[in-house]
Amino acid sequence: MDLKLMERAIEAYAPMGKDADRARLEFFAGLYRLQQQWADRVAAEHGYTAPASEQVEAWYWNHEPVFASVPVTLDAVAFAATLSDVAAYLADHAGLEQAAADGLRAYDWKEFCNKADLKLAGSDPAAFVETCVANIDMFDVPSDTPASLFAMTIVFALRAWLQSASEAVMAVAPTDHRKHNCPLDCPVCGTPAAASYVGQAAGSDGRGRMQYCAACGAQWYFERIRCGVCGTQNQTNLHYYNLEGDDAHRIQSCDKCGQYQRVVFQDDIPGALCMEVEDVVMAKLDRIALDPRFRKEEE
Repeated sequence: MDLKLMERAIEAYAPMGKDADRARLEFFAGLYRLQQQWADRVAAEHGYTAPASEQVEAWYWNHEPVFASVPVTLDAVAFAATLSDVAAYLADHAGLEQAAADGLRAYDWKEFCNKADLKLAGSDPAAFVETCVANIDMFDVPSDTPASLFAMTIVFALRAWLQSASEAVMAVAPTDHRKHNCPLDCPVCGTPAAASYVGQAAGSDGRGRMQYCAACGAQWYFERIRCGVCGTQNQTNLHYYNLEGDDAHRIQSCDKCGQYQRVVFQDDIPGALCMEVEDVVMAKLDRIALDPRFRKEEE
């Protein structure tokens, strides 16, 4: 994560939003700074050796996540410290009820790491988070701590351990994307894309598109006319919606799968493109996605 880029992006948005919007951005900026501190430490102390480019390319076009075969190794003691730091930040800055903040701050993350499947965390992070939340009672999480807060702590701590490994993989990933059927989910960790963006950064002609994985930070080329959730390329199934006055952030809805993806149009944003910042800014789009138009009824 490029913190200088993040700061420029936040600065560009600062004059545009309400006080609550600015406060939300600053909250996540602090969380990202903490995350990056741990990512730098993980890279220096633990490291990760990416597979050969030929192997990465084969897995890439077969839609097989690299971490499924060459996982990241999480050190239980150090990962517990990462979780504890993220939990303390949330307890201090997330505006929680006192009981929830106290419970999160006092939670024993060392014991969590003793019980959790850290091998799964390094090979399939999405499944790891889902499993932890589904079995929250097994981890003795205080009743005053919401499951969403428990999950958020894990997600942000886990990103710090996956990020440098993801960067190493993407450094040897394919760069020729004239083929079609690019990976739908993250080619590094297998997590579904959190969002995508269109613009100069995604192609020299300004018409390219990139998927973004919030779990490990990877970004990869993707077809412009394609559902970011199910992969259909039937253009009649795809529609764009946006909030009035904001052409930069849109929802791509799909009639085939009934789902949606948030898309940034780089030419219309006020400053530098930082997908971590855009992920926060686009949270408002999830509200309009509750409109029935964005959901396909089960037959």
